[in-house]
Amino acid sequence: MADVMTEDAIAQTHTCTRCAQESLLSVVGRCATCIADMGLRHPDEYQVWKADLNAEFGRR
Repeated sequence: MADVMTEDAIAQTHTCTRCAQESLLSVVGRCATCIADMGLRHPDEYQVWKADLNAEFGRR
């Protein structure tokens, strides 16, 4: 059985810039939980995040 924990591991945790929690999924610095919270409860903050997302990756 292969050792899945190597120095070249693909999945690494990232710290969310909004809640400071560790997460495997991070999009423009925010974890999935924060992205959902912004979309449901904080529309102004969500729009700022979407602008950051478009600046980082472009609009498709």
